[in-house]
Amino acid sequence: MDKARAQKVLEELQIVTRIIYSGQVPDIKPSATLLIRNVKPSDERPFIRKDSSGQALFYIVEGEAGVDIGQPERIMVSKNNTVGEMSMVSTVLNALDDTVNIGSRTADVYAEEQMKLIVFNYSALVDILKDPAPELRGVRGQVMISLNRIMFKKLMEVNDNFLHILTGYGLEQGAEETQYPAQLLDALNLFMKKMRAIPKLSIVPHELRGILIREGEPNSDIIFMQDGMVKISREVEDQLTEQKERIELNIISAPAVLGESSILNFGSISTTQAEVIDKVFGYRIAVQSLLRHLQRYPDMFTQFFLLLLELNYFRTVNMMKKTSALG
Repeated sequence: MDKARAQKVLEELQIVTRIIYSGQVPDIKPSATLLIRNVKPSDERPFIRKDSSGQALFYIVEGEAGVDIGQPERIMVSKNNTVGEMSMVSTVLNALDDTVNIGSRTADVYAEEQMKLIVFNYSALVDILKDPAPELRGVRGQVMISLNRIMFKKLMEVNDNFLHILTGYGLEQGAEETQYPAQLLDALNLFMKKMRAIPKLSIVPHELRGILIREGEPNSDIIFMQDGMVKISREVEDQLTEQKERIELNIISAPAVLGESSILNFGSISTTQAEVIDKVFGYRIAVQSLLRHLQRYPDMFTQFFLLLLELNYFRTVNMMKKTSALG
């Protein structure tokens, strides 16, 4: 793909990413990649069908969508939210790693009422990411960052849905260990080994204790776990008693990366808490320092964001499965 075309696709992806985070929709000039679509309500025919191949991400400007992942009731997705991110990310992961085999659409999605959608056709992203041309190196890196930001936002929404159903039904659900594919864990271990060899980065694994990421506070570091386990939780308010309680979301075992919000949504307040439940060995790195060093190694820079994308994809899938099992 020529650089001008790749840059245009990146700019449109970044437009969508900004819309997702800000909720502000600018005037959009329709193209083969980005356009506006209206969808009529239907309780019988989903406009996204589970297990089908798809090449579009949808941002809801008006109306409401119903997502069916197998739970008792559809999850309602209102305006200023997206559907189709999972298919977009799975398509990219399948294209970039032949050992990964991820299904495309993970849910049926229905138009509950008249809808106005921004549609982003992501087929060109695969072409950009698979093109080895040196002049596209910077574009590929920026595409990976945008994909990670979209996937991270999706994970936060899935966590919210899980907690909403859990507290709404008065259910109790203990945290369970998240299981990642072996090839992802191997790749993460290899990356951390390479990272420790970067001159002047000065990484020395040591024991990490207590609360590694505190909910409600900004976090400027990213944490690499080499050994051990942490518990991810969030504080919620009981709808009946109005008292706050801490709900466990997940247990994450090493190798893992925590605190990626400090990269993907810099300056944001942490919405979850990570606390050591077993001896954890690893290291903290200031985000600015990590990115400064990785930019000297473009292949590692891209690999880092690919690993983050895979990790957050499987975290999201895990939480969707837990949500569908409730009730």
